[in-house]
Amino acid sequence: MFMSREKSPRSFRILGPQRQIDERETPHPKVERGEYGARLQAWRKNRVGSDPFRRLFGGGGEGDPQNTLQKIMKDAPEGKVNPNRIPVDDPVAMAKQIKGVAQYLGATVVGITHLDQLYVYSNRARGNAEMGEKPGDPINLPHKYAICLGFASDYERYMTNNSKISDTEYQFGNNHAIVPTFMLASYIREMGYPARAHYHGRNEVNPIPLAINAGLGELGRHGMLIHEKYGSRLHLTTVTCDLPMAVDEPVDIGVEEFCKYCKKCSRTCPSHSIPFGEKEVLNGVEKYVVNVESCYKYKMAGRGEWTNCVVCMTSCCYNKPDTWWHDLALWSVKATPIPLRVLVDKPLLWIDDLIWGKRPWKHMKWLDYDNAPKEYKCNIPGCNAKHTTLQDKKLHVTKSAAHGAPVGS
Repeated sequence: MFMSREKSPRSFRILGPQRQIDERETPHPKVERGEYGARLQAWRKNRVGSDPFRRLFGGGGEGDPQNTLQKIMKDAPEGKVNPNRIPVDDPVAMAKQIKGVAQYLGATVVGITHLDQLYVYSNRARGNAEMGEKPGDPINLPHKYAICLGFASDYERYMTNNSKISDTEYQFGNNHAIVPTFMLASYIREMGYPARAHYHGRNEVNPIPLAINAGLGELGRHGMLIHEKYGSRLHLTTVTCDLPMAVDEPVDIGVEEFCKYCKKCSRTCPSHSIPFGEKEVLNGVEKYVVNVESCYKYKMAGRGEWTNCVVCMTSCCYNKPDTWWHDLALWSVKATPIPLRVLVDKPLLWIDDLIWGKRPWKHMKWLDYDNAPKEYKCNIPGCNAKHTTLQDKKLHVTKSAAHGAPVGS
């Protein structure tokens, strides 16, 4: 199902035929098969290390899968549909009720859209023995609607990027979203309508385009959804169902123009995976194309200190605390006619760099964690610089070698 031109999102354009994506083509399964290299394959299998939070949220390595909610829920069976169906006379009222239930269960934001089959994976990468599903099986999801849920992560802990603190917050967000999503699907089945929960570790749909169609935000240069209040720190899940509901429309919060001039995520991306240039057409869609492979491989740079890079999320100008001046900035962008938005965007970008810095970061002590930079001893003879990160040291060594300075071992 293609969206009409009048209702299509502004942050990407459908220019040609699209094909359904096989879930086995997505990054995690590719890594598990070794298509991104043996080192990354081994890293994904053994990455958990000694941190108990990481084992609790991620499993794998020496972590016991029975201590990991994500692993348990991936194989959890879903219940039957109640034969006593509750009639729906008012789809608008039902949409309001479902949003209220979802938020009561824990969702931060909720939107509803028609389920576009182009955003349903063609084949599954992972099986579920309890549901009789095997890896590689075709996915049959004939539901009519998609309820898109967003769960916001803590702003302050994300700003410690990249660290065990931001890593824990990211993993907690994935796990926090599982139970409310599962319960919402169960609630709808108890109303007498087929429903399926889709979350991290068990996803049969691509949540980002569905969430954009449901009005939760727009597509950013970094390839993620940008919400006007929470930026990109929303963990997205989906419930597909046949419950009759009114649907939401895509929104315009100014991302299309802002991303064109900002490029802050591109400048701060440690792996240089986010493009500086114009949009490209991929699978019939015009959008900014991120180098997923180099992005994923950069995770190994954490060396046990972290496993999920969130630099682009925290660098995004839309990622700010909930304050009146942030609301005012967003209002000024949206209220300005599209051809004139550059007159507002560029001053706001200058202010953002001035106040928050070109690479936003926050020092924090939380529980027994401390993300203070560690100093590394430089091997260049005669160098007295205090390098605060291993990357800083490597960069200094590279630059010195390029200028003919002696380089130590």
